[in-house]
Amino acid sequence: MLIVDEDTIRSAVTLRDARVTVAHAFELLSRGEVIAPTELSMTLPNGGEVHVKGAHLAGSPWVSFKVATGAFGGPNHGYTSVIDAATGAPCALLRDGGWLTEIRTAAASAVASQALANPGSTSVAILGAGIQAGYQIAAMREAFPIEQVTVWSRTAASRDRFASAHDATAEPTVQDAVRNADIVICCTPSTEPILDIGWLAPGTHVTAVGADTASKRELDGGVLERCDVLVCDDIEVSLAVGELHHQAAARARAVTLGDVLTGESDGRIDAQQITVADLCGLGIQDAAMADLVMATIETGQ
Repeated sequence: MLIVDEDTIRSAVTLRDARVTVAHAFELLSRGEVIAPTELSMTLPNGGEVHVKGAHLAGSPWVSFKVATGAFGGPNHGYTSVIDAATGAPCALLRDGGWLTEIRTAAASAVASQALANPGSTSVAILGAGIQAGYQIAAMREAFPIEQVTVWSRTAASRDRFASAHDATAEPTVQDAVRNADIVICCTPSTEPILDIGWLAPGTHVTAVGADTASKRELDGGVLERCDVLVCDDIEVSLAVGELHHQAAARARAVTLGDVLTGESDGRIDAQQITVADLCGLGIQDAAMADLVMATIETGQ
């Protein structure tokens, strides 16, 4: 079995390739061309989280399962097991240390933003100043002609540090951060809402990626109830662990990102609409990233 180290994986994946690959996975999901079992997740008594996600994408020679850990008080960890879809034999162990999870999460945000934000958006507000926030900024800058970035986090030290590292402007409140933003990215571990619909200007797009367990929540109920377009990566997953878990009545108006990408459902149809994407993270994204790494290694590119 091939063991692929993190340096090799990083050299095999670009932000653009990740975005294109993840978009394709969502399109396959919309067309029913994936096999994706329910995520296995657990929270340990010490607060540590373990997530196992995987899938097989139509036409792929591989089946992949990703294991990711976090909230243990230190760095996050992760690896992906790759299985031959024809024989069931193990092919590779991708020892990415959690990097592929960071990249595919940011890539999905870029996909959702390209599908739902106003074309040519130039300003982004990042709520959260952790590791994922940095990848989000990079993904937004790869996908859009970003000219202005604002950042908020709960402590002044963290937002100032992030602003300095990522050429952003630190703001003392969420309302200040989002006031003039075309795109708002929520990437915090918050368990209480931090974003109010009344703070968003017409035409704003919001992507929330922080909620991946039932205890987490970033959006006030009014955001889901009053936005013009509500999109989930998977509606049932969002009901279980995402923003819809706390606002189940909004389920009736939610559509999936894959359906927006394939044209089965409408996304933004007016420049003044407020659009929202709730992304919990799916195994199809992890399978897509594993496929990208494996294909790049096999072709020697």
